Amino acid sequence: MQRVQRVAKIYAPPTVQMKKAYPNLDAIFGHVFSILIGEPITPNKIAIFYLVRILFQTHFGFRHQRTTYPQFTVEEKSEIFQWLYSLITSNDDLTYDSFRMIIRTAFHSNRDIFLNFISAMEHIGSGESGVNFGIEDEFYTHKYAKDPTGERMTDDSDGDLKFSSQYSFVYRWLKRVLAQYSKTTSQELFEINQMMRNWINKASDDDVENLKPESISTRLGTVLPREIDSSLRARQWVARNIHYMQKNPRRADPHDHILNYVKLIQKFQSDVYEAHLLESIVHVQKKDVESAIKAMKIFFIDSMFQLNENMKHLYKTHRLAVPSKIPLMYAPILEARICRWFGDFTTARSLLIESVQQAQLSGDEICHQMGNTELHTLDIIGCGPILEDRTAQNLNSEKDQISEDQNDRRIHRKTLKHIDDLRGHVRCGPCCAQTVDDFELVAELDSYGMMLMLMKSIVEGHYRLKYSRNAETRMACSLGVDLQERGRKVSDYGFALMSSNMIRNGLFKQAKTTTSEMLSGNLEAKNKGEEDAFHTESFAVTSANLAYSYAATGHYPEALATIQKMKTQFPEHLTWQSARHTTICESVIRFEISFMMNKFRECHSLINPLAKYSQLEFTLRKALLLSASGRDREAILMLKNLEIDDVHGQIRRHLQLASCYTAQNSFEKAQTELDKALELSDGTTFKHIRTMIGRRWATMMMHRGSHNLALEQIIELPESIEQFGSFIERCCFYLTAARCSRMTGHDSRPWLTKLRAMNLRKVWPTMEKMVLSEIAALHVDNGLMPDKKKLGQVIRMYEEVECDYPGKCHWLLI
Repeated sequence: MQRVQRVAKIYAPPTVQMKKAYPNLDAIFGHVFSILIGEPITPNKIAIFYLVRILFQTHFGFRHQRTTYPQFTVEEKSEIFQWLYSLITSNDDLTYDSFRMIIRTAFHSNRDIFLNFISAMEHIGSGESGVNFGIEDEFYTHKYAKDPTGERMTDDSDGDLKFSSQYSFVYRWLKRVLAQYSKTTSQELFEINQMMRNWINKASDDDVENLKPESISTRLGTVLPREIDSSLRARQWVARNIHYMQKNPRRADPHDHILNYVKLIQKFQSDVYEAHLLESIVHVQKKDVESAIKAMKIFFIDSMFQLNENMKHLYKTHRLAVPSKIPLMYAPILEARICRWFGDFTTARSLLIESVQQAQLSGDEICHQMGNTELHTLDIIGCGPILEDRTAQNLNSEKDQISEDQNDRRIHRKTLKHIDDLRGHVRCGPCCAQTVDDFELVAELDSYGMMLMLMKSIVEGHYRLKYSRNAETRMACSLGVDLQERGRKVSDYGFALMSSNMIRNGLFKQAKTTTSEMLSGNLEAKNKGEEDAFHTESFAVTSANLAYSYAATGHYPEALATIQKMKTQFPEHLTWQSARHTTICESVIRFEISFMMNKFRECHSLINPLAKYSQLEFTLRKALLLSASGRDREAILMLKNLEIDDVHGQIRRHLQLASCYTAQNSFEKAQTELDKALELSDGTTFKHIRTMIGRRWATMMMHRGSHNLALEQIIELPESIEQFGSFIERCCFYLTAARCSRMTGHDSRPWLTKLRAMNLRKVWPTMEKMVLSEIAALHVDNGLMPDKKKLGQVIRMYEEVECDYPGKCHWLLI
């Protein structure tokens, strides 16, 4: 029986051993090590590696032997790291003679560093020893071995600059070199030794380029450009292009070039996930919404996993990475910003509400403030380049939204004056460490929140102009050193907003001074290393305001020159957000010029670009053209059917309707429209509205024949017209005043003199004919100043203008 059992046992199938299934981490993370690109190995890199090892041994000793040299002081370490950083980041490969001269200059006879380096290089050059990438374990562990006396060797400058620290640039560079070296084959190692010997024995600069075998700097058969051949340089290239795409797109690489490099980085250096962010920015500029959102999602997915710092948890679960909640909070904000730029307000609002809710659950005050700032931006600015009241358009229903007053209270916070003020905020999120960068971000968000509230009060017509920016309007954000230029950006936005509000209130001379001051300080960098100029949307707005101020004061050639400069600085293919302001500005100013020249067919083509940016601006100018063409009923119907939520736009519509009715001799209707405009202006703080209403009322009374009543109104307006009136507004006022003065028996020459001084023949020739007609009326036989000689001269001048510029002056429609 026992024999049968033994036989059965022998021929029995093997016992299945149950093993615990562990996840294949290499497969999960895409075989990171096999596709890792380390630091390409060149003779210069090998020499730097030897120099770092000699410096480490000079400071701590060799293995168990204590160093015979005094340890480096903090000042000496700082100087050493500066030399190493210069050598590592150099873009050009040096010859051995040049490298040796640099080492001699840097260390000379200090602790025999130069002699030890030359000895190591000569051993390699003579073939006595090969390239050795070995380095002491103490470099990684921070625990230095004991010498024979039992005393542990420590760093006397503990707590200062570390040779082996995760924050050390040299330490990270060494790890990349060793990662690349660990993957070399025997054949590649032979080539490295041969390359190093040739570099040491040959001193010609022409031979340096021939000392880099392609197999050492390749990965999967692809030779990468030097700018992205290592993760460090790839991150630097990505960071540089992201910086310039936001600051000065003309300094960034071309979009196609960036996309090609980004694809290479994503394929060969998957750890540089910032490349997806750069790709999203490029797709936004190319107006490819789907690709931009897709790249943004991939960026946050890749950044969602972080290394597991809990070693006990790692041993138990074998989870090398753990998910992070930060992308769940911040990803919707950036995706919502893309949706807002392209007009998808519903999706943007849903994403922002999700982000705010996640921030509330996580207790992240910065994310919460950022989400609320974006929500206010969505409601107040939307995606349009023109500031209009869009409350009724963006907030379709109140039941799904928090009350407006409560929403505003979220954005009103105690403005930070110092980094110590952060203690007054509830800040416990993962990105809310009390650091200088965090203080700058919170201060920036607070400033943007204040500016959004200013914009809201401006569009509602309740904002009062204040000139002390820093103390009253919060349009500046003083951050001291401001390495990330946050305070500069806030200040630029403040200048742009302030100049736009000046244009809105008729302060054209002040706007010209403000914009000129801002643009004169934004100089292009002439030499490498200098601070480059900003070509952001705030400067596009400021440039447009400068052009508007030129046009409003009658300097149209200067306005057109400013527009041409804007086209160069803000091209459509590089920054369409800024180019919108160039398009709008050119359409508005050229329409004004063409209308004064009676070129109505050209005016129709000029206002077409305005339709997609502002229905209000397009309709007002379209109605003006229709009225000038004799289609008054169609123009009035178009204006009445226009839906306007903006109080400033409503006032402008009433004024335009009043002008149309005046030209039709419908004076009662014109009076009604002016009364409505005056009623709306009573609840606002606009400085120029009453002046515009008063001038149109005086023109209406003049056209009606009530010259005495018109003259009474005119007497009250000269000071405000000079302060708030544009070039066209002043021309219409002076002509109204001149005609009313003549019809009431007063001397009209002071008003006509002002009109003649405005050089109307080159700018508004039909108005010049109206002025000549008024002068002729003075010198006729039954005029106030009969003079046949002067009358003949005026008639000849009128005929010359009529010959060059036929047609009537439609000044009653303005």
